[in-house]
This record gives sequence, structure tokens and C-alpha cells, in this order.
Amino acid sequence: MTVLPRSEAGFTLVELLIAMTIMLVILSATLTTLDGFSKRHRLEESRTDAQEGLRRGMDRLERQLRNLATPAPGVKSISRALGTDVIFQTADPLKRWARYCIDPSDELLPSGRASLWYQVSAGVSETPPAATSCPQTTGWSSTESVGEAVVNARDGLGPSRPLFTYNWPAAAEAAIPPDTSAITRIRTDLWVDTNPGAKPAEQRLTSGVFLRNQNQAPVPGFTWSANSPGAILNASTTTDHEGRRLEYHWYYGASPGVPGGCKPGAEPPASYLGSGIVLPARFPADTSKPQEPLPQNVTLCVVDPGDLTATLSKPVG
Repeated sequence: MTVLPRSEAGFTLVELLIAMTIMLVILSATLTTLDGFSKRHRLEESRTDAQEGLRRGMDRLERQLRNLATPAPGVKSISRALGTDVIFQTADPLKRWARYCIDPSDELLPSGRASLWYQVSAGVSETPPAATSCPQTTGWSSTESVGEAVVNARDGLGPSRPLFTYNWPAAAEAAIPPDTSAITRIRTDLWVDTNPGAKPAEQRLTSGVFLRNQNQAPVPGFTWSANSPGAILNASTTTDHEGRRLEYHWYYGASPGVPGGCKPGAEPPASYLGSGIVLPARFPADTSKPQEPLPQNVTLCVVDPGDLTATLSKPVG
């Protein structure tokens, strides 16, 4: 039996080089694809983390605003209400002041992003710590960053979009109420982008809250009935949103000169008739003078425990 020699045929050097080149191309394409997936995954994780952190901050803001401290006389629950800065008093046992703000100038830096800052005062105080910058460390017991990917200023390419809008939709988009005690609704809009100027596009986080504890001015109302030689004035139709005890002060005349805060002071003006929810009135109040005939213009001035006032004038007689 003849044994045939084993074949020694194989790959030539050229074939081997071609195969290696093809493998390198395939491997390079695979690694490039994996690297792209990895970068997108890290970017998505960064975006998700930033959004979740800001959502948690917004949830805390909403809880605190819903439980806004009931205002004390002469002290407003909201101390500052700006498009990028709000300071208010919380209803926690210490009645501390809380602040949420961003510094739009941060968005003009190379990173193109701003931080949402949260600050808390040390304890009970009628007024919050002074704040001129965001964040302002002096006077605040704690300062923390809620998130670092806020781009409300559109990376400096356009007008800044407000972080806070007040009393929407009745108010203009950027309107700031001159009297913070008139704020009953606050909307928060956060534009988030961890990589400004590149895809994916920025995301918008928005929410709104009704300030159920915000003190609102009373709504005055009164009726009258004849009671010679005057009239009986009845303010029982006056309403208060918070249902608290009100003070009622009555004045008469075309220009009654109602003092600020309704209350007449140590020396009441001549136009002052008296106080009380029901008042038997004479015109004028000084009975030593001749009685002035009806009709008379009567002004009711109502003040609540938070020193908010409202007036109503109408003829009686």
C-alpha cells in the first residue's frame, strides 16, 4: 500500500495580508460603533441624572410653596419674586426662609450651563438674609446645587426665558407682580441641556403650583338700612379667602382720607365713623355738629391679620 504525502498547500503571504486587513477594518468598525454607543449611553445617563436631580428639586420647591408660611402682620410670605430668583418663608417649625435661584451669567461661560441653587436661612427671622448674587453665602445656613444643566438663557443666543412665572396665565409671560402678597400661582420652567450646542436638543421641565396658604386681600362688601337720623351699616357680606378675623373701619365723605392700613390711629380724622362689622352711623360722627343729610358717600376699609387691606365706597341714602 502506498502512503501519499500530506498536502503542504496553505495561505500565501498576500492572502494572509488581505485577510488581516479585512479583519482590521471589521474590528475598527465594530469598535467605532461600540464607542459611539458608549458615548451616547454616557450622555443619556448624564441627561437623565440632571433631569432627575432637577425634578427632585422642583418637587421640593412645590411642597414648600404649597405649605407657605401664613404671613405675620407686616411680613409677607414671599420676600422676592423675580424671573430667576424667588425667596419665601416656609411653614416648618422654625419658619425659615428658602431661596431658589440661578445666575444667568453662568450660561455665558464656555460650559453654557447654570446651576439651580437652593438656600435656607438659619432660623426664625422677620426678613430673609440679604442676597445680591446667586448664590449668596452670607447669612444663609446652607447652600446646595440642585442641578447643573440649566440653559434658560439659551446659551446667550437670545432673551433669557424666565425660570419663574407668577399668576399665569392672566399675567404677561414675564410680568413680576409689584406686590408679592398678590401672588397665588407660580409656574416653574427649566430648560435642561448637559451638552449645549450639540444633539440631542434641550429638554423642558415645567410644573405649576397654587399657593393655598398665600394670604389674599379680603373682598369688601356692605349693605345699609335707614336709621334716622343716620343709617345702619352692615359689612357681613365681606369675605376673606383664608376665613380669618377681619377689622372693619368706616369713613364718609367724597374724599374720606382713609389712612394707610385702614386703622384711624390715635387721632381719628373727622371723616371716621367708627369700627365694627355692624355700625349705627351718624353723619358726621361728631354729634355736636349739625346732622348732615343723606345721601352720604361711605367707605368701608377692611384689614386682615396679615395687614392686607381692601376698600369699598358707595352712596348711602
